Amino acid sequence: MATAVPKNVSPLIRAGRWSLLLAGLVYGRVHHNTVKKREEHARQHEIDHVTQHAIDQLAEQKIKAEQSMIDLAIAAGIDPNKSKTKH
Repeated sequence: MATAVPKNVSPLIRAGRWSLLLAGLVYGRVHHNTVKKREEHARQHEIDHVTQHAIDQLAEQKIKAEQSMIDLAIAAGIDPNKSKTKH
């Protein structure tokens, strides 16, 4: 069985292949950095949104707890306004 002798590739084709490979690597790096910045911005926005939502929920829970304590004081027959000023 005879093996085929490899043909020499033109230096122009070889240079073209290497330049396209390097151009692809540079493009990939630039594109990655662009997408990374966009995603960091979106992630920070999401963190801010979740944090604000948690703060709002805590404030709402505090208001509900205070109202519950006032309702409990009224049910026990205690004036909530007077009990605050005695201490």
